[in-house]
Amino acid sequence: MLSKFLYIPFVLGAVAALIYGVAVDSHFAIYAVPFVVCLAVVYILSPQIDWWWYQRHPPQLRPMLRHLINTQLPFYQNLSVADKLKFRTRMAMYMEANEFMPQGLESVPLDLSGAVAATAVQLTFGYEEYLMSKFEHIIVYPHPFPSPQHPEEWHASEHFEEDGVIMFSAEQLMPGFMQPKRFLNIGLYEYTRVFRNCHPDVVFPHISEEHWPALEEISGFQKDKTIKYIGLKEIDMTALAVSHFFVFGEKFKAVLPTEYAALATALKVA
Repeated sequence: MLSKFLYIPFVLGAVAALIYGVAVDSHFAIYAVPFVVCLAVVYILSPQIDWWWYQRHPPQLRPMLRHLINTQLPFYQNLSVADKLKFRTRMAMYMEANEFMPQGLESVPLDLSGAVAATAVQLTFGYEEYLMSKFEHIIVYPHPFPSPQHPEEWHASEHFEEDGVIMFSAEQLMPGFMQPKRFLNIGLYEYTRVFRNCHPDVVFPHISEEHWPALEEISGFQKDKTIKYIGLKEIDMTALAVSHFFVFGEKFKAVLPTEYAALATALKVA
């Protein structure tokens, strides 16, 4: 990161001033102050400095994560060569821009953080602003979890605007990413909710409880099992529809053609 390199001259300057002040002239130590002030400024501005650098020198996606999306993400596989590069760059940038925080885990495994980033980038791929920067902290639990908002319900995902956090259960997230036609893609579900929070001006079609039969036909996921999988009684029907839109596109288009077209417009998917 660029900010770490910028520390070096100011650290050396401060140390040199202090050494000279101790060894030769104590009055000279005052010259360490400007270097310390500059260090503080660099520290405070380090996120902006590093992001400026990354925008001009995008990080490369790690080989393991390239293999992950090459083998597990049809959305990526169907992109043009240029768009695949754009996707990989955005995915790497998303991982640099956000903090992945383990809860009940020693660390967040690379494939899991990669799956989170790939899902976010997939959802926002049609937009220039893809980071959803109101939410910079991704908390990963090993299994469903309760929360202050839902203390009695152990659920698979949630977001909380006041703290800028998104929470996932790895137990539901990874199966939904690796085998989305067998398990609900909880990542797409929750990121749709986050996206709508960040972009309230984007118009989505009205998806209500009346659409349950159609969504069951599209996905094969029964209502009661879907509710149990998510872990909350109140289901965001639009977010559920978006998850099925990406995973079961052709079936969705056949069963709900009007809603399919409206979602494609909202998400800027060609």
